[in-house]
Amino acid sequence: MTGQRGFTMVEMLCALAILGLVLGVSVRILGGSANAAGATRSAGQALALAQGHLAILESLDAPAPLDRSGIENGLRWRDRIRPATEAPFTRAAAAHLAAWRLDSEAQAPDGRIVRLSSVRLTAP
Repeated sequence: MTGQRGFTMVEMLCALAILGLVLGVSVRILGGSANAAGATRSAGQALALAQGHLAILESLDAPAPLDRSGIENGLRWRDRIRPATEAPFTRAAAAHLAAWRLDSEAQAPDGRIVRLSSVRLTAP
């Protein structure tokens, strides 16, 4: 019977195999981007928490040594205030200033840590 239209069984199997490969690759790509979006979201939450805590430290009228930590919204955080002893700040005492290092860090659920630091000069 010549002149029949349609696909042979081999052509159908090849088309299904190609379709399966394309779908498999697509699922992997979409799954990877979903994981990346979740990691970005958790890192953003940790960054926002650290920024908020650093802003509180910077707003203190008179800094004093401090070391505190806790858990907020499922994120671990740590705040520290200590004298800044690095080379650029050792001359602050000669100018009758005290240099304080303000540190705030937050740990995202995936384990990544965001650390923010600032230095504040005050009159002793």
